Amino acid sequence: MNNKLHSLKENLSKANKRLKEVLAMEETQVNQDATIQRFEFCFELAWKLMKEYAKDQGVVCNSPKNCIREAGVLELVDDVEKWLVFLEARNSTAHIYDASMAKTVFKEAKSLPEYTDKLLAKLS
Repeated sequence: MNNKLHSLKENLSKANKRLKEVLAMEETQVNQDATIQRFEFCFELAWKLMKEYAKDQGVVCNSPKNCIREAGVLELVDDVEKWLVFLEARNSTAHIYDASMAKTVFKEAKSLPEYTDKLLAKLS
C-alpha cells in the first residue's frame, strides 16, 4: 500500500470513529449539524481513498461519481448505488439551510459508518 493510500485510510478510520461518536449522542439540532459536518469529512476521505486505490491499480478516475463506480468494478465497494446516494447527500449539504434537506442528509449520515467500515476492511 502506497503512503498516500495508507494515510487516507488512517484519516478515514479516524473520521469514521468521530462520526460514530456523534451518532451515539442524543439527537439535537447541534448534534444534527455536527453529524452532517462529520458525514461530509468521512465521505470526502472515502471517495478520495477510492480514487487513490484505483490509481494504485492503474485506473484513472477524477470525479467522485466515477471513482465510486470504479471502486465497484475493482470490488472495493459492494453497493455502488448506496455510495451514489451518499454522494447526492453530500452534494446537497450546500443547501442545508432547508430543514427537510438537513433531515435527509442526517438520515443518510447514520448509515455511512457501516459502509465506511466495509471499505476499510477491504483494504486491510
